[in-house]
Amino acid sequence: MRTLFVSGSDTNVGKTWVVGAIAQHLSAQGASVQVIKPIESGVCGGAKSDVAQVLERCSGGLVKGYTLRSFSKPIAPVTAAEYEKEELDFSEIESSITSLPADVDWRIIEGAGSLATPLSNDGRDWLDLAVALDVHALVLVVEDRVGAIGQARLVYEYANSKDLNCGVWLNEIEPQDALGKKGTLNGILNSKIRIWGKTQSGQSELCFGERGWL
Repeated sequence: MRTLFVSGSDTNVGKTWVVGAIAQHLSAQGASVQVIKPIESGVCGGAKSDVAQVLERCSGGLVKGYTLRSFSKPIAPVTAAEYEKEELDFSEIESSITSLPADVDWRIIEGAGSLATPLSNDGRDWLDLAVALDVHALVLVVEDRVGAIGQARLVYEYANSKDLNCGVWLNEIEPQDALGKKGTLNGILNSKIRIWGKTQSGQSELCFGERGWL
């Protein structure tokens, strides 16, 4: 089993979309995929969970999904848990993932918020979890917009501080002008950051950047 960890530079940058696209791509090739959302906040009133959105995109029964902890308030995980009189424990989060069935080809784990969002009161975050789980690759989703160069540099540098195999996925949510997109792409590449994928607004197909990472 190979494990991907999908995190990013911020909340609402398209992590779930990228998880769904990768899961769909892998399952279309005949691979079995397990999608895990360890912690989700802000799902209430009949809203679809991130895992449910991913499963909607994947047909054929090769993709299974698990949401391990869910909280109603759309706020940081630690605070969302405290609001519901609960407490997040890093070791429990890790064990809840490793105790799931491992009889699949791929496991894709999606974080909540940014890579540096704490998961417990001791300050350990999604990057620490990715290290603890010894993931094969860390996908860093960055919204393709003005400011993406700085965001990509920050999150990539942080991920590299733990020597993880990582790359950036540029996800365009709102259409950007061609000159701005070119500047963003060149700025990230000139910063010696690996771009593993790109998504264009309004298009469902994937555009892989650097080959061989998946």
